[in-house]
Amino acid sequence: MIRPYMILAVLVALIATHGGVYLKGYKAGSLAESARWQAEALKDAQEAAREREALQQQLRDREAKWVQQQQEAANAVAQVRVEYLPARTIVRREVVKLPADCVVGERLRDTLNAALAGRPVPGAAEVGTDTGRLPADA
Repeated sequence: MIRPYMILAVLVALIATHGGVYLKGYKAGSLAESARWQAEALKDAQEAAREREALQQQLRDREAKWVQQQQEAANAVAQVRVEYLPARTIVRREVVKLPADCVVGERLRDTLNAALAGRPVPGAAEVGTDTGRLPADA
């Protein structure tokens, strides 16, 4: 009769010792895994900080370049010189023989068409222009 109690006592002792070992191992593994996750999180945070610093440096470089370009533009604007040059106006006179004649002559039509198209006006060079052209808005 003592034997079944003894087997039961040994079985309870084995369960208790193995359970304790299991719990210790579980706790140690949990702590190790937690430390690994914390190390990875720290590494990720450091990498993010490096990337953020690189982006901030790029922004500072771009801002410095932008300020330099603004200064160059301001210097260029300060050097702009305004000159008022005399304009040349070309006047063509077409004499109509009969005041009742409302037909536009061929020479005047060619002159107007050339002026509207911005092409050289036929015969305009003899009037006194250097280019022989009327401005497009004439």
